[in-house]
Amino acid sequence: MRYEFGGIKGQIGEGLQFVAPWRDVLLANIQVQRRVFDKLNAFSEESQDVFVRASLNVRVSPQTIQQLYRTVGPNFFNVLVESRVIQNFKDETVKYKSVEIAPNRENIRKAVRERLEKELSPFSIEVVDLLLDNIDFNPEFKKAIEDKQIATQRALEEQQKIEGEKHKAQQAIERAKGEGSAILFRAEKEAEANRKLAASLTPELVRYAMVQKLSDKIQVMMLPSGQNFILDSDILRGAAREKR
Repeated sequence: MRYEFGGIKGQIGEGLQFVAPWRDVLLANIQVQRRVFDKLNAFSEESQDVFVRASLNVRVSPQTIQQLYRTVGPNFFNVLVESRVIQNFKDETVKYKSVEIAPNRENIRKAVRERLEKELSPFSIEVVDLLLDNIDFNPEFKKAIEDKQIATQRALEEQQKIEGEKHKAQQAIERAKGEGSAILFRAEKEAEANRKLAASLTPELVRYAMVQKLSDKIQVMMLPSGQNFILDSDILRGAAREKR
């Protein structure tokens, strides 16, 4: 930038240039400029402190740098850009609860960049990129969040244990029901068999079954006195033959 008697009189290009003794030259940077904002203090919806680290890249075209220097000055970044970056981050983080800020960091970054582009374009300042490097909170708040997460995890584990015990108990109940049903089924079948057997018994069949149990060597058998228990000789002879 070429100055004459304290005022901007024009600009000269890069490279070796002749400058009159009564003129001054102020170098103007038209390359991409990077500025890091460390620990920008913002707030969440609950007024919890939020600390943001961001990197901003901006650039001014050679065709507009002279006008920018005339209207704002060489310190245009501090005058126009820095304050807007700080304010825009505050305006965006306050829209979210503390626990929602980290998951929405990309939404916050995009919103801040769009606002900067809109606000700086009238001054011919181009926003090349905005990076959201880190989001942090007070140590006390982070400790509280960590404790809550641990408590939630433990509660979940206990709930899972309870559900597991309930499942085991239900399995035992179902197993007992199955065993009870099986026992009842067997008892019903045995009772039915006994009923059929009892209906089919006759005195002759009973006497025959008793003879079948007798040993081959029995020659004499004593019966209780007064009992009407006489085996027919034909039955005895037939049984003896079958035994042989």
